[in-house]
Amino acid sequence: MSKAGRIFVFLILQTCLVGSAVGSIGDRSRIYNKCLALCRSSNCENETNFKKQPPFSLILMNWSCKEDCSYMCMWKTVDSFVTDGLKVPQFHGKWPFIRLFGCQEPASVLFSLLNFYAHWKMFREFKNNVDSAWPMFHAWRYFSFICLNGWFWSVVFHSRDRPFTEAMDYSCAFSMVLTLLYCMLLRILYRKIRTFVAITCGYVSILYMHLSHLWSGNINYGYNMAFNVAIGLTTFAITMLWWYFNRRKLLHARSIVWFNVLTVLVTLLELADFPPIFWIFDAHSLWHASTVPLTVLLYRFMISDCQYLKIYYSKSKDHF
Repeated sequence: MSKAGRIFVFLILQTCLVGSAVGSIGDRSRIYNKCLALCRSSNCENETNFKKQPPFSLILMNWSCKEDCSYMCMWKTVDSFVTDGLKVPQFHGKWPFIRLFGCQEPASVLFSLLNFYAHWKMFREFKNNVDSAWPMFHAWRYFSFICLNGWFWSVVFHSRDRPFTEAMDYSCAFSMVLTLLYCMLLRILYRKIRTFVAITCGYVSILYMHLSHLWSGNINYGYNMAFNVAIGLTTFAITMLWWYFNRRKLLHARSIVWFNVLTVLVTLLELADFPPIFWIFDAHSLWHASTVPLTVLLYRFMISDCQYLKIYYSKSKDHF
């Protein structure tokens, strides 16, 4: 195996190990558990109901009394650790975040909303500039719907982390990465009908197997991250090779090149791990923020490439 291949395998394995080695020193601490027991006995009728009426934001976001006590005691534990000169602890494998309007990770919610808006705005521009009869229109429209659905569930998950919202976030994120690969393969192998059928069958099979794995309850952040990285790097390699061999006649494809390069660079943020800045901005939220402007590059390619294909195959009526 080449040196580059060994580095790639190492990064994938490291990602898997990081995902399974959940750091939860905060929720295992004596301070946290003592506070939790006291809070529940004084503030809760049971694990769900409060003795006193909670703020409207907690009612709206369906916070239970047990969860609210966990939040309060989390900050008491953080204050104790910091006062004693210790590192900021994680709780149940996550960094502590300030709760805003009942949302658990407000920065990720905001940036996920911005990504949703960027896809919605650019999709409208795509429809205004590309006719439905043009090649690749329906494939890219399908991709846009997948992305809008994915960012919607990202907003929901980062607002309230529940098993269902977690499964939806992971499955929809994977569907976005896989669908981009699918659409790029359709574009590169355009008009090859047998190849189209094979690619489509493969796409459906991989999507079904991965979603079945997630919905069986086997949600592992490291595994899913590694799988997404593998699919993303495959898309990067195939797209860059296609551009390199066609760079003289496909000048408009520079947009997808920059999209690919910048996407790989900003994804490195996911490897970072540090306490949230101002208890709001962590590496994951900053990664979400960085993907907003990249959406423009991707849709510019989609629009210009559909226009190119329309001219190139102006005499053909076959399109996906």
